[in-house]
Amino acid sequence: MSPENVEVVRRAWSVFLEGTETGNHSAIFDEGLFAPAYVLTPAREGLVAQTYVGREGFAEWFRTWTEDFSDWRMWPVRVIDAGDDRVVSIVQQSATGKASGAAVELEFGIVHTLEHGQIIDQRHYI
Repeated sequence: MSPENVEVVRRAWSVFLEGTETGNHSAIFDEGLFAPAYVLTPAREGLVAQTYVGREGFAEWFRTWTEDFSDWRMWPVRVIDAGDDRVVSIVQQSATGKASGAAVELEFGIVHTLEHGQIIDQRHYI
């Protein structure tokens, strides 16, 4: 089932990237790629120290994570089968600080856990 899980994650990235272009940041829920009770746990080192659940939680995380930036972009550099219904994405992010104008770059990892063809959990690691 691992190749299928990798494909689900790749498809989720494709839908997410398209959604960020059109302003529909939660399109991955519309496509059924994220489970309704999906859980996102940001990196402990980040500014956001809470867990987000479901579509509303994802939208809140996205707003909180990006609100201080312009030209924000995030994309997968690599998607790796990690076995046991897990897939790892190595992610690159770039943006410009709205207040400072400073360029910001960040590379981090996301562990996606899948069940029945849907992503049920994501944990971010810096």
